[in-house]
Amino acid sequence: MDQTKEIDIDLKKIFFMMRKKVVYILLFTLLGGIVAGCFTEFFIDQKYTAKISLYVYSDMNQLSTQSSISYNDYTASTALVKSYLAVLESDAVLDKVAEKVGLTDGSTIKSSISTSQDEDTNVFYVSVTTTNPKTSQSIAVAEVAPGEIARIIKAGGANVIDYAKEPKTPSSPNIKRNIFLGLLIAFAVSFVYFFVREAFNATITSVKDLEREFQIPVLGTIPRLVATRDKQAPPTDSGQIAPPEPPVSMKGDA
Repeated sequence: MDQTKEIDIDLKKIFFMMRKKVVYILLFTLLGGIVAGCFTEFFIDQKYTAKISLYVYSDMNQLSTQSSISYNDYTASTALVKSYLAVLESDAVLDKVAEKVGLTDGSTIKSSISTSQDEDTNVFYVSVTTTNPKTSQSIAVAEVAPGEIARIIKAGGANVIDYAKEPKTPSSPNIKRNIFLGLLIAFAVSFVYFFVREAFNATITSVKDLEREFQIPVLGTIPRLVATRDKQAPPTDSGQIAPPEPPVSMKGDA
């Protein structure tokens, strides 16, 4: 019981002392958000993403007839998507794309291209991310992909659903998110620092600290005394400072 009470008192003391550090914590938190925002704005390159979507079919006769797609055709088309994604990321296709936009080879744009598939569908997406919006749009493989897929796999095909458009706003970095993370991290670091500092602070600041540490009653306290300087003697008529008066004798008359 006494140990629990002591812990409670310690925590109260820590949080009482933490109240005096609130201003410092808020200033440090604000500084963290400003630093994160400035770093994002001036030191991280903005990137732009152009995106296209393609539809995969397994039977080429579906393009020239009005027949509805069967379940087997749908399953086969969905299975073909993974193969198509592998083809799109191959050096053969990327070299064609690089040649189209005037680059040397596909290795220079391989890291800029990413692919994804809608789960359990025969639709997939190709995203191109660079530091220039026009470059992202021109690298998009919409014009090259269908022909290369048909040439390499020779099964089914792909039609473009949405062509790549020139992005107007950057896709990264997210300056609002980075500022929020900067504020959060700065607040956490400053709070933990001051909390740990106060938790290990053994300075006696009150009578309660003495009673808790030494477990003895306090009979009285001495007020803080402020030392005062002796007043300087006033100057005499000649302009010199008069010597101090001799001390008065406390002895009685003889």
